[in-house]
Amino acid sequence: MFWIKALLNVKIINVILTLFYIHRGLTVSQIFYLSIVWAICNLLFEIPSSYMADRWGRKKTMLLGVMFAIVGWILLLFGHNFFVFVLAIIFSALYFAMFSGTDEALIYDTDKELNIEKTSLKRLSHFSSAQNIFKIASPLIAVFIAKDLTDAQFLIVIMIDVIATVCSMVLILGLVEAHHYIDVEKQEAGIILDAFHLIRKNPLLIRGIFGKTVGFIAGFIIWRYHQEYLVNHIGLSVLYLGIAWSVNHALIFLSERFIIPHLYHIRRHAIDISNYFFFIMSLVALYVVLYIKNPIILVVIIMITFFAERIRWSFYSQFLNEFSNSFNRATTISLSNFLKSILDIPLLFVAAVLVHYNIVYPFFFSALLTMITILFFRVSHKPYASS
Repeated sequence: MFWIKALLNVKIINVILTLFYIHRGLTVSQIFYLSIVWAICNLLFEIPSSYMADRWGRKKTMLLGVMFAIVGWILLLFGHNFFVFVLAIIFSALYFAMFSGTDEALIYDTDKELNIEKTSLKRLSHFSSAQNIFKIASPLIAVFIAKDLTDAQFLIVIMIDVIATVCSMVLILGLVEAHHYIDVEKQEAGIILDAFHLIRKNPLLIRGIFGKTVGFIAGFIIWRYHQEYLVNHIGLSVLYLGIAWSVNHALIFLSERFIIPHLYHIRRHAIDISNYFFFIMSLVALYVVLYIKNPIILVVIIMITFFAERIRWSFYSQFLNEFSNSFNRATTISLSNFLKSILDIPLLFVAAVLVHYNIVYPFFFSALLTMITILFFRVSHKPYASS
């Protein structure tokens, strides 16, 4: 599972994806609109895909997801207008929906079958680090190949992602499905309805879901267009951008492998602490954008901000898993992504409008969202509800 996730997250194009879209004729606002299409697709497919994972099997669901991912990459290769990119995003969203909650559910249920679920934070943290291991080098490779930002160079970068995705498919074929420990009485009540009921009766779980979601969107807004801002508006070299992302992914990987697994006993406090850190860095980034505008300083601050948002993920994964029952774990976790998609649509639309008027305005909006996270969605001041 570690190497499957690692290969699927090579995504070498990501470090220059916004620049690729701009090169192919899109505006920054249209790039945000693509993210809204992604959110709508997740609303449509998130719950059915998770229901399929719980009923049909996690392995089969993930295999289908990789097939969708390959189609999305092919469309990206040949896309030269907004509508083709919309199709590419739809297939990419289908892939994401098939994996959302499914991969973590397989890991957690495997731990449960082996009677080691109490230390699952270590596995989940190591698993989360998989999406960074190749990215330690891939940004440098991407900016070296696409240093001139020509169409042929972009195509080479995308083909690397296609090959990595195909390799992940081969590994999925060798997976072994873990037992779901299905309770027949609960199953008869309906997997999806039970998951909704679980969220509805746990206010703490709701705060955790919204805290994770709002914080993620705050970081995503800046991530979505920071390449365009840094390279084309501030004058940062693409090479420096690649170096910054390589260092960022190295730090995230090391943190999730060697630090976060040892913080199990303070996991809820760690969520709130990391959210405060994220909020402070968002304010610092806004200050640098407004008053300093030095490209090197700005890229360093933005990378620290992304790091602050990213290290929250393993703690939130453990938090959500502890509230879930084994038989509907994939559905429960994916319901949190379903709620995320609901918030994505209006918040990303606001970002698209803001960036149309001034490219700096989304930094204000991102800082506001991080403030909302620390004010309304803390999770450390109450004990867990029983699951």
